[in-house]
Amino acid sequence: MAYENVNATPNFQRQVLGQKGLRKISAGGSGTSQEFYRAITVLADTVISTTADSGDSLSSVSIPAGVTVYGLFSSVSVTSGEVLAYIA
Repeated sequence: MAYENVNATPNFQRQVLGQKGLRKISAGGSGTSQEFYRAITVLADTVISTTADSGDSLSSVSIPAGVTVYGLFSSVSVTSGEVLAYIA
């Protein structure tokens, strides 16, 4: 699945408001293959790994509950905790 270009105002608004949907990913889980994510909100203290399309990827990084990480991620894996991954 391709992601929408956020340069167009309607696409930007859809992604910022989460209208493309989300995936709830718990410990031991990962995102859907060939799906991109624009933001990851941590529901419970989490250890997470991501692959970023630009910028730095995360590898076994601890993130506390309540934090949202923004970017364009082609993969998300949760070792412990729980997150909401918003579809790009």
